[in-house]
Amino acid sequence: MNPIYLNSNCIIDFDPVFERLNEELSITGHSLELVCAGGYVMQRYGYKATADVDAFYTSTAAIEAIIRKVGDEFGINRPDELWLNNSIARFNPEPSSKHYKLALSFSNLIVNEVDITYLIGMKLISGREQDMVDIGTILEQDNNQDPFRLFSELIEMNFSIDISGLLDAYEKAHGMNWLDKFYQNNQDELRRFF
Repeated sequence: MNPIYLNSNCIIDFDPVFERLNEELSITGHSLELVCAGGYVMQRYGYKATADVDAFYTSTAAIEAIIRKVGDEFGINRPDELWLNNSIARFNPEPSSKHYKLALSFSNLIVNEVDITYLIGMKLISGREQDMVDIGTILEQDNNQDPFRLFSELIEMNFSIDISGLLDAYEKAHGMNWLDKFYQNNQDELRRFF
């Protein structure tokens, strides 16, 4: 099989891939529940494309073999990583059920997706330049202007982050003038972080 693309920008439509994964899980008598995060969720929210799916799930040799088989059929595995992987579990706290929702449901496969706040936390932990740009885009499009509230929500989700990284993302979203005004208007509250 060839990868299935939504448009000329090579955005992979993962729905048929998940359908095929469910078929293979059914054939082999396995079930799988995913809590997806990362680029796949960014794509579902309409922000950008991705070539893989990062998810929390219980991995076994049999499950990994099924994921590999389906990825090979669609030609979407990379030499160093399967199209569906759970490497995010090494760096991020597993989200509680109140921070994800059902995206797709099949007979042997449940696909959940994290909420946008969890996604921001995950990208802050990564800290790569592209992740900071992604956070800035999310904050700008959502017109989120309350770093303190967002920081508190992320701490509640068990992310170990520094508010300065979050403020860098707000600067990318709203500009340096916005950040300067924020610092001027919130000096007393900011003192507890620095």
